[in-house]
Amino acid sequence: MWIKGKAWFNNSIDTICIQIDRFIKNIKKDCKPDVEFKENQLILPASIDMHVHVRGAQLSYKETVATATSEAAYGGIGLIVDMPNTLPPVNTYQRVIERIREFENYSRTDFGIYSGVTKEIEKIDTLPIAGYKIYPEDLDKIETKLLLEKSKKLKVLHPEIPLALKVPRKLRDIWMEIASLHYVRGNIHITHITNYEIVKIAKELGFSTDITPHHLLVNGERDCFTKVNPPIRDYLIRLRLWRALFEVDTVVSDHAPHSKEEKKLNYELCPPGIAAVSFTTPFIYSLVFKDLLSLERAVNLLSKNPAKILNIPYGEIRIGYVANFTIISRNNWKYRTKFSKVTETPLDNFPLEAKVEFTIVQGKIAFEGKNVLPIRGVNAFDKSSRYPV
Repeated sequence: MWIKGKAWFNNSIDTICIQIDRFIKNIKKDCKPDVEFKENQLILPASIDMHVHVRGAQLSYKETVATATSEAAYGGIGLIVDMPNTLPPVNTYQRVIERIREFENYSRTDFGIYSGVTKEIEKIDTLPIAGYKIYPEDLDKIETKLLLEKSKKLKVLHPEIPLALKVPRKLRDIWMEIASLHYVRGNIHITHITNYEIVKIAKELGFSTDITPHHLLVNGERDCFTKVNPPIRDYLIRLRLWRALFEVDTVVSDHAPHSKEEKKLNYELCPPGIAAVSFTTPFIYSLVFKDLLSLERAVNLLSKNPAKILNIPYGEIRIGYVANFTIISRNNWKYRTKFSKVTETPLDNFPLEAKVEFTIVQGKIAFEGKNVLPIRGVNAFDKSSRYPV
């Protein structure tokens, strides 16, 4: 199939034809397209979200693989990577296999999964996973030390020390984030950074980095609705964090859904998390339309850089790469979730200028402006699921 339209190709906008099946097979100037996008629509490499709590399994009352990945497709994301703090947790060989199968059956986008810190490093390391997630409570474990020594796969660090989990939330200070960076080494990615100092230190240590929109935009932690880990910082810290948009490697959602009943619990008891996997892409491209960010920087943040961190053939419009695309237009609208089980977020009604018109996954339309279609995503880390390129 040939698609045609304005596209971000070779670091500029050009009208091109792209031949696709599951992969990009050819790119040229002219063709007789099967699908031609409108003049006001821009073809971009599909976004990649490296940090999504999909839930599912025994937590399906919060969110399922189908609802989370449908929401992701609505937000222009072609690939999500799932966090392992599920019930039961994903930290054994058997549980990793079960989790991959759950995604293979129900995912509407391409996917990867992280394992938790485990005693079965040698066995799990042979499986097609994106890497491992290290939580604060893991940092003192002998298994974490062994993981850092034995596995070359990516490790994603939640940057807080174990003490942060034992003190009142108002005492979960920035120094606890900084201290956690010195527990790890090797192929490390520091996620959901809350302050600019961490970005600088992480870069000096050779780690890749990300931030979330809610740590930039949400006006402090006021209630269960805005409760998230690590905590949202005060105004001046958040204002300085905006500099990180020009220095971090990627932007993630940290999509963390909970039920309405859980979010209505007492502040000390309610679970932390903001569920807005569909917000990140239109937010970043809205900054482009406002002339606050270059298009090249936006594509690098959402697509090219996360693909490089994950070491997969995604994130660029390039022959041999996976045929995942986000098609956007300039439209004024106000954000709301659509397919997630979470119907309220602190980012609701946020004014945006970029709107996702289509999301294409594995060469097939996954989202067509109104509906998510029942396509089946693949495990981006399972080489047996790919065509030879």
